[in-house]
Amino acid sequence: MAGGLASTENKESALIGAAVGGGLGWWACRSMEKPLPDADKDGVPDKVDMCPDTPSGSQVTPNGCDVNIDTDGDGIPDRNDKCAATLKGLEVDSTGCPVNKDADGDGVPDDLDMCINTPAGAKVLANGCEEDTDGDGVPDTSDRCAGTPREVKVGSDGCALDTDADGVPDVLDRCPDTKPAVKVDTAGCEMLSSKSASPPVAPIKDKMVLKGVNFESGSATITRDSFPTLDNVALQLKASPGTKVEIAGFTDNSGTDVLNRALSQRRAEMVMSYLISKGVPAANLVAKGYGPDQPIADNASDDGRAQNRRVELRLLGN
Repeated sequence: MAGGLASTENKESALIGAAVGGGLGWWACRSMEKPLPDADKDGVPDKVDMCPDTPSGSQVTPNGCDVNIDTDGDGIPDRNDKCAATLKGLEVDSTGCPVNKDADGDGVPDDLDMCINTPAGAKVLANGCEEDTDGDGVPDTSDRCAGTPREVKVGSDGCALDTDADGVPDVLDRCPDTKPAVKVDTAGCEMLSSKSASPPVAPIKDKMVLKGVNFESGSATITRDSFPTLDNVALQLKASPGTKVEIAGFTDNSGTDVLNRALSQRRAEMVMSYLISKGVPAANLVAKGYGPDQPIADNASDDGRAQNRRVELRLLGN
């Protein structure tokens, strides 16, 4: 009996010792743990701190950022801001989201409008900015030459640049450094006293070939001897301000269709640019390149190919 009692007491002592020993071991482990790094001492460990440089003493959110931070500067702290990336300058409501206004009255709400001061009545795109039909960087409302070909450099008025101010746009000026007050011909070069008279151009019909209008080989550069003919065309078009025409460019069948269509388009646009520079309204002109289509002669001969390389005027209406 005594032995049994001693055995029971020994077991209880062992259990108590194990429990105490285990508790001491846990305490020892806890006392050896190192705190997680927290560089700005805001109580949020660096690995989850979205604002690791919060000033000392700042009250922070669970992600470690100052409770008063206002990323978009709209006066609504981020913790209350449902639209924390609002564009600067827009009026916002108590939630930090833009008030649905349209300051410039262009039909595009201010929160979506990338050009919030568009002039009244201007046509705008979905982003609230003005249309620029010819893609020259000048809005249509300010563009005096709204049909300028895309490769032509323009000034602030949307018209082709004329660096030497001789009245001939740079794109057509063979003498771009003419001195001031010097009279120039249609190529932008000093006028010669023996300048010949411009050949007459027949009245514009439904369709007519502009004979005498040529280009440098393989390019859209108009040759100098073409200018008198184009000047007469410009005079006739200006005399009939309601007349609208298509400037159609054609090539022979040498080379690929793709290259020929692109070349004929550039040539048609270059003729259009010239006529615009001479005062023909851009709205009355359309340029289109047809490449080798619609030949008027046999491409099997040199003479036939020369006839097929042409520019036509096609009457669109009055």
